[in-house]
Amino acid sequence: MSREIRGTDFKFTVDTSHGLNKDGFIAVGTESIVYKGLKTANDGGLQFSCVLKFKPRYVRTDSGIIDRLKKFKEEELCIFDDLQECRSIVRIFDVIEDLGDFSMPCVYISGRVINGEGYFCVVEEYIDGWSLEEYCREESWKLRRAEPLDNGLSRVINYHDYPEEERQRIDLSYKNYANLIKYQGEIIQFMINLCEILEFVTEKKNILHLDIKPENVMVTKYGRELVLIDFGRAKRITKADRFARVEMAPVDYSGEETVDRMFQYGTLGYAAPECYAEAADGSQFPFAQPLEKGKMSIESDIFSFGATFWECLNIYELVTGNRIFSEDSHDFYKDNFLRDEAYCGRDLTLTSIHYHKKIENIIRTCTKARTTHYTEEDNRDFYHSYSDLKKDIEDARNSAPTIVRAENIKVRNAFGMFGITMGIAVAFLLMISLYRLVGYRVAMDKWKSLVSGYNVTQFYKLDTLSMDLIKTAPGGRQDSTYKMISGFTYEDGDIDDKEAGLLVKLLKKMEGSEQLNAHIDEIMQHGNPKNFKEITSEIMTIEPATESDGYKIAKAIYNAEVGKTGYTEAFEVLDRYREDGRFRNAVIKLRNVLDNDETIRLLAEDRGVERSEIQQYLAEIGG
Repeated sequence: MSREIRGTDFKFTVDTSHGLNKDGFIAVGTESIVYKGLKTANDGGLQFSCVLKFKPRYVRTDSGIIDRLKKFKEEELCIFDDLQECRSIVRIFDVIEDLGDFSMPCVYISGRVINGEGYFCVVEEYIDGWSLEEYCREESWKLRRAEPLDNGLSRVINYHDYPEEERQRIDLSYKNYANLIKYQGEIIQFMINLCEILEFVTEKKNILHLDIKPENVMVTKYGRELVLIDFGRAKRITKADRFARVEMAPVDYSGEETVDRMFQYGTLGYAAPECYAEAADGSQFPFAQPLEKGKMSIESDIFSFGATFWECLNIYELVTGNRIFSEDSHDFYKDNFLRDEAYCGRDLTLTSIHYHKKIENIIRTCTKARTTHYTEEDNRDFYHSYSDLKKDIEDARNSAPTIVRAENIKVRNAFGMFGITMGIAVAFLLMISLYRLVGYRVAMDKWKSLVSGYNVTQFYKLDTLSMDLIKTAPGGRQDSTYKMISGFTYEDGDIDDKEAGLLVKLLKKMEGSEQLNAHIDEIMQHGNPKNFKEITSEIMTIEPATESDGYKIAKAIYNAEVGKTGYTEAFEVLDRYREDGRFRNAVIKLRNVLDNDETIRLLAEDRGVERSEIQQYLAEIGG
């Protein structure tokens, strides 16, 4: 038996200087066992690092035995060849079909021995860096580390096993505003970079990855660049038929998921709902959505994109709040996420309030629950291209808060030019006034055309055109223009979070509006009861000169539901406005936010009364 694999021009060995146990082990993937390797020319010379992916020659399924080597050569290898021109895609150096007399036990899978009978080897480029999951968890927030042992080996220590002092230090680091904003900036840049990679993969090369997750995105140690790996699940599509179809055998969702019997095509927790198999043996399919199971598209990868970055932004809360997640994220997702309300429409409710709202809206759109027409490209409730997704992320980046920069000393010298620039400024203002007048007329013509045949799929046009109207409205006409726009959104009754977000965005452009408080009151009066959490989050980004009635209720809902604070103040607001018919829906929402056992207990203690008295009071509101 040998520990050396011979290729055509090179020989390969496992790098036993790498890994916690100095055995070269990296990971057990969906369909491979991965080790770090060393590549040497057959006649000797320099050694280079590589990755050795040992893949089973055959995989047994309910429908029979699959020749994995043949499938790899005919599908996956051809896909890799098409993508090699992109430096952000991992490279394949060699495929070794015959391992010769190579043999090595794998202690990470009980009783498993890697040898030529059961495996072939794919030699890939070694990325010196971290997976995206490791980067966020270990490099950014230090929530996991390796601890040396006496025998020269190491073991992994998770946050929950840290000393109390170390946990407190990490908690303080997370609560530091500058650290959060810096981290958010990194994640936003990673989102843009991955969009660019996937834009090349899917929109240029017509390939779906279908296993996007933090472990399959590498971050290089030098340069912090992204490299996409593991195309073992990738499928080709065409411009004419943008769907990839996969036959999956029904599975028992009440049992354990195994490599031979997976619940989904891809990885649990990140795969889109349409990637899950039919339920068998009387078990329950986890999603109540209009899905054609096994019919996958770019929307499927975009869902996984959103789930990936949702995890990145939630990593601190996921690790510190759940020992299960910190030790095995797969089991955590299986036990807590396989249902519509948790799996889809993911938000950042549990994270820091300093994370940018636009990023949350992007992730929610990526992971939105499927509707009957979710793949239709004119359905603007979903993303259908990485170019559109990237545009929104760039917009979020450009409007996100940044760390305050130090004063530039050259600014002081600028005052010497003040007299010269004043004349230029006057001329410029005259040009701006002319531009606004012409621009407003053009925008009004477009507005009339849009509203005459408007439907909800055109919301993105409504959003863009409304901003144009407010930006170009002549002095003194911003409020009347806003009323025209808001009146149109109120025509159908309650407004949802997207419409509220639009109106708030317009109000932010209307500096010094004397009717700001009245406009906020109207938004709260017309809010859809299902969307008040999102609506109040939008309103909290405005700072009115004096708090209006609607703003006070919005603040109470936001603090109690999102911030998990201010329950006493929220109860006082509820008592003040309980009979105010203008805000009936908002008052009922506030009542519902406070109507839970823990909050009732806190309110009863604060007011020195029995819990039943608080319960009775809440029950009478809106009854």
